[in-house]
Amino acid sequence: MRPRTFMPDEILFSPTLRCNLSCRRCNIKQGGRTLSTGKALGFIRACHRSGIDKIGFTGGEPFLALGFLCAVSREAVRLGMTFTRLMTNGAWFSSKKDLTQRLSRLFRSGYDGEICVSVDAFHSQSIKKTAVFIETVSALRNRPDPVSIAWVKDTQWLKTKERLERLASLLGARLVGFPGARARIESGSFFIKIFPIALSLAGLGQDMISPWRGEWFKDDLCKGPGNVLFVLPDGSVKPCCGYGSDADILSIGSILRDSPLKLLRNAEKNIFTRTIFSKGLHPIRRALESGGISFPGRTADHCFFCYYLSSSVPRRSLRRALRTLCG
Repeated sequence: MRPRTFMPDEILFSPTLRCNLSCRRCNIKQGGRTLSTGKALGFIRACHRSGIDKIGFTGGEPFLALGFLCAVSREAVRLGMTFTRLMTNGAWFSSKKDLTQRLSRLFRSGYDGEICVSVDAFHSQSIKKTAVFIETVSALRNRPDPVSIAWVKDTQWLKTKERLERLASLLGARLVGFPGARARIESGSFFIKIFPIALSLAGLGQDMISPWRGEWFKDDLCKGPGNVLFVLPDGSVKPCCGYGSDADILSIGSILRDSPLKLLRNAEKNIFTRTIFSKGLHPIRRALESGGISFPGRTADHCFFCYYLSSSVPRRSLRRALRTLCG
């Protein structure tokens, strides 16, 4: 049985925080620099030597850093690494010709991982453009499952359903089984799996509905999106890509100066990350309560709870509880 500790097997690059959309509920602060391609290439070589062999991309909108995607993909193929997922809104292109050229360039670089399009009530992209994106990917990849779709699962699922039905209609297909676990868009020649992502009420999401809804999360470990090397555009590294990942307390270093081994050592030295991954979130909660900290209620949202710990609990009280758990 694997010990309970931070043991990442994937690098998740966020090469840019730029985006072609300005979605109302987005927590990402747009703009800033693009991650250095040269530093990223050196980092994945070092990760490969250390046994970390999976790579994924997120953003911002990662297609706005296409040169980065292609360079990293070529090197990952050369090293024999595995691609996981590239997240996109599928509406970043200026024309179908532009789209075809850019997708072709990515595929020629060797990227063969999943392409996941975000479609839901929160994303404001043109569904018509997203349909063109999917049709073009399908034509270029020549496979029955050209993309997958992720939707933020929340109280606005009926609006999400309307957008998905519109998308299916534009594709000459039908929406089946939504919002169930086997939801998909399918036709006689292709199918698109649709899977939910839990809405975290951290940050801007807090004004939608109270995150303190009377129920604690059932497990106490950060299983996902945790346990990755999440690399931000400035080179900093966090142990997860959740809504609390911008908190300084979660930083475990930078690819600009740290090797993968040094990042793992930093994660072990960081009492917050060490406790989360070795002990779990519930023990932290209980230690804080024993020390006199009261929570506004109970939440089933791991990411929000981590965000709350890093942003709302007095740092001295948090460190005292962590030291109680880890010595």
